Amino acid sequence: MPMDASASLMHRRYRMYTTRLSETDTDLYPIAEEESPRRKWPFYALVTCSFALVVFLCVSAASYSQEEHSHGYKLPTFDKRNRFTQQKRTLENNCSDGLYSKRTLQRAYELPFSALFPNPKGQNKFEASSVIVVDDFSYAVCDSSWAISKFGRSLTPFSPHNVQIGDPNREPEDSGYEALFYEQGRFYVVRESVDLTEGKRTSFRAIIQELKMGDDDYEVLDTCPTEFKFEGESKGFEGAIAIRDLQNELVVLGLCEGNYCSEQYKSDTGHGRVVAMKKHQHDDGTCVWKTLKQIHIPPSANFRDYSAMSMDQNGRVAIASQEESQLWVSYLNGQNEQGLWDLDVIAFEEKDARVYDFPKNDKCETVYCNIEGIHWIDENMLMAVSDKMKSHGRQDFKCFEKDQSVHAFVLP
Repeated sequence: MPMDASASLMHRRYRMYTTRLSETDTDLYPIAEEESPRRKWPFYALVTCSFALVVFLCVSAASYSQEEHSHGYKLPTFDKRNRFTQQKRTLENNCSDGLYSKRTLQRAYELPFSALFPNPKGQNKFEASSVIVVDDFSYAVCDSSWAISKFGRSLTPFSPHNVQIGDPNREPEDSGYEALFYEQGRFYVVRESVDLTEGKRTSFRAIIQELKMGDDDYEVLDTCPTEFKFEGESKGFEGAIAIRDLQNELVVLGLCEGNYCSEQYKSDTGHGRVVAMKKHQHDDGTCVWKTLKQIHIPPSANFRDYSAMSMDQNGRVAIASQEESQLWVSYLNGQNEQGLWDLDVIAFEEKDARVYDFPKNDKCETVYCNIEGIHWIDENMLMAVSDKMKSHGRQDFKCFEKDQSVHAFVLP
C-alpha cells in the first residue's frame, strides 16, 4: 500500500477511536462516591479546627510564660485586639446616635495661652502639661519652660493679672514639668522622668520639687527624686495629687502615663497605675520619695495613655487620656471622716465609673487631641490645658485648632 494511503487510513482510525472515547469517557472514568468533595468536607473541617486549636494553645502558653516585670507583677504580651476593641467602641459612638449629649463634655469657654499674657517673657510656644486652681487663680506648667503660668479663671485676654512667674530659660534644658499640685500653702512640681544614671547603672526617676511662689518668681525649697524607676525619659509621671495618711503625713499619688507604668507595655490598654509615695529624709541631708504601693486604675478606664488627674475634696477623681480624648470619672475610696486616707484599703471605685468624650467637631472628628492637664473647678466643671500639636505628620492637622490652650468643660 502506498505510504500516503497508509497514513490516511491510520488518521481516519484515530479519529474514529477518539470520537468513541469522548462519547464514553464518563463510563470509562467515573468519579467514585467516596472521593466526592461533598463527602470529604468534614475531614477537611476537622483538620482545620485541630490546627487552629494547636495555634491557640501555643499562643496562650507563650503569654503565660512572660517574664516578671521589674516591679514584681506579671505583664501580658501586648495584644492588638485591645486597640481594635477600643477603636470599634469609638466608631460605634457615632455622634448621630442620639447619645452624644449624654456622654460628651460640653465646652464652656476657652482661650489660647498666647492670648492670656501681656508679657509672655519671650515665649511663643506653650507646651502645657498640668493645671490647678487655687482660690481665684489658675496655675499651669509647660514641659518646655521653667516659668509657671498664673491667670484668672475667667480667661480674660491680656489681663494684667495674667503673668509668667519665673524665668522660662532658667536652665538650658527643658523643664520636663509634667505635674503641678498644691498642698497646705506650698506648690509642688514634678519632672516626669530624669536620667539619674550613676556609673553603669541606668536610673530614670521622677523629681519632685517644693516651691515657694512669689509675684514674679518662685523659690525652689527642696528637690527630691522618687524611689520609683522608669524605663526611659518619655513615660514617667503625668499627673499628681496630694493626700494625708492616717498619721497626717503628706503622701503624693503619681499618675503613670503608660499602662503598667511601662514604656514597653504602654499600649496594653486598661492597666493604668497610680504610685503612692512618701518623702524620706536621709541622715546625710538627701531625700527620696519612697514607694508605698501601687493603686490600680479600673479597666473601665480602657486607655492607651493617662495624661492628667484631679481629685476634689469628696474623693471624686477625674483621669484624662490624651490619645483617647476621653475623661474617666469615679471615686477614690479609703478616706475617713477627718479627711485622712487609709493606705491599706485605698482603691478606685469601679461600680459608678463613667467615661466621657471631649467634644468633637461638626464631622464627629477628634479635635481635643492633646489634653494634658485637668482640675476640678466645682462639682460640674473642670479646667483643662492642651499641649502643643505633634509635628511632622504625627498628628492630624485638625488637632492644631485646640492646641496650646486653656479650656473649661461641663459634665453632661
